[in-house]
Amino acid sequence: MVPHVAARGHSFKGAGQYYLHDKGADTSERVAWTHTHNLPTEDPEKAMRWMAYTAQNANRIKDQAGVAKCGRRATAGSVYSFSLAWAPDQQPEKQTMLDAALNTLGLLQLEEHEAVIVAHQETDHPHVHVIANLVN
Repeated sequence: MVPHVAARGHSFKGAGQYYLHDKGADTSERVAWTHTHNLPTEDPEKAMRWMAYTAQNANRIKDQAGVAKCGRRATAGSVYSFSLAWAPDQQPEKQTMLDAALNTLGLLQLEEHEAVIVAHQETDHPHVHVIANLVN
């Protein structure tokens, strides 16, 4: 398995458009399956909007939860994404790919964060993309 970390971003809408649709199109034929993590919906489009809401309203959410507004504000963006790819001769099951993505979130200490996992099927090598919200 080969990991790759993408550049951090500021737009969950843009990330959703890129990962949940075919390149340059509104179709989603390259998406094999999706999984939402720590989100109140299984719909990945709604999940992306939910993560954007969380990131944009972090201070208000902290106020409502009674949590101190300490810590540094992210300047590089709250959209964190990475991919895990397998060699073409490897054909992992969905559960294996999902477990690898969730375990990697744990290794990155992001297991409590909101995330959307997207498996693509348009290439010879099986791979998943994980889009995580750095605002928790």
